[in-house]
Amino acid sequence: MSDTSPLTVWVITLGCAKNLVDAEVMCGTLAVNGFILTIDPDLADITLVNTCSFIRDAREEAAASIEAALAWKAAGADRKVVVTGCLPQRDPKECAELYPEVDLFLGLDDIPVIHNKIRALYTNAQQAPLPNAALPTYLYDHESPRISVTPEAYAYVKIAEGCNHRCAFCAIPNIRGKLRSREQDSVLAECQQLLDQGVKELNFIAQDSSSYGRERGDNLVALLRRCEELPGDFWLRVLYTHPSHVNEELFELMAHGKHVLPYLDMPLQHISDHILSDMRRGMNAAQTRALVQKLREKYPQITLRSTFMVGFPGETEQDFQELLAFIKDVRFERMSAFVYSPEKNTPALQLPNQPVKSSIAKKRLHRLLMEQQKISLENNKKLRGKILRVLVEGASDLDELYGRTVMDAPEVDQLVYFHKPNEDLDLHSDFVELRISSIHDPYSLRGKLIR
Repeated sequence: MSDTSPLTVWVITLGCAKNLVDAEVMCGTLAVNGFILTIDPDLADITLVNTCSFIRDAREEAAASIEAALAWKAAGADRKVVVTGCLPQRDPKECAELYPEVDLFLGLDDIPVIHNKIRALYTNAQQAPLPNAALPTYLYDHESPRISVTPEAYAYVKIAEGCNHRCAFCAIPNIRGKLRSREQDSVLAECQQLLDQGVKELNFIAQDSSSYGRERGDNLVALLRRCEELPGDFWLRVLYTHPSHVNEELFELMAHGKHVLPYLDMPLQHISDHILSDMRRGMNAAQTRALVQKLREKYPQITLRSTFMVGFPGETEQDFQELLAFIKDVRFERMSAFVYSPEKNTPALQLPNQPVKSSIAKKRLHRLLMEQQKISLENNKKLRGKILRVLVEGASDLDELYGRTVMDAPEVDQLVYFHKPNEDLDLHSDFVELRISSIHDPYSLRGKLIR
């Protein structure tokens, strides 16, 4: 490679949508600074692995991707591997010890200067070998270069970074730093940019979207009210809220908004009083039940999605049975669950009880998900014959188009499949109306186009 040849980068990004936005900003920064991006590793000079480190499964996935990238490096001449994201931000020295063949580790504060950091690998310029171990402070804005890698129909908008909660099981505050929210004007400007590009669904994300602006006297509802005034036909979905910070104003806006969808993504984690207390969730069982009851009684049009954890230290069979009964009673429209993962430097490690035995925790997870599968199937059966508005997202291998309803967030919720009546009809990234004709399984529907 000559000194004047542009460097070509192949990007692998792992983890959540918040990490994906970081990758999109890194791609944009590289592109405007003369780098070429590719989806073909054989054409790349550099493999960039953007990692997640939230729980053990995420670290194992990151490790496998790094090892694969190092194998790619060994198979060619003058190839380099760069690792970014939560893994090196969390423990840069450990990363360097585990993967000495990696050419560069970058933290979150390195995102806006990633082009300079990578170029220095080829110019012998002096630079710090590892990211700063201090808590990051970086937060992108509407002027940050960004290349969207999601389907054209939707995009993610990160409205805040970091978290001020100190849940006992969570390492995110130690990785992402303190809560720092974007200015409303910046969020509005980015929304308008994305809408001008043809995006039909904006998904607001943060470690806790409901805490938006709290560090400076601002709030999420004020931001959403301004977004409601944006012109056009589009959806606005809020993801990742905390039960301690949602309120009546937010529910009213979700239930009756023009753009804001009646969809509440609110991880509750558990319902046992002593587990919630040990988790440091800030709400007890009675408060949690009262919140959910208000939503069900006063705002039945709001789709309720939640996430739960099993196997937390001290969780007894009685605690789990209480959680299982809660799931059966509330009948969440959408639900996910995972097994507790011990994380260093988190308060949960100091609890007197040890984590539940892995085999028991996995069985509890299976029982919880099987119960939710029944609920999801029963909920889907009630939709047969109904007309639903669907945002078309893509095409399947079976020559069907698929999309999502207001009840379904990207990547985590179910899809609706349908056939086009006319092959020349272009419906990608458009809203259509479908009559639900059949229930494919607990997590997908089939419909017929009526408009």
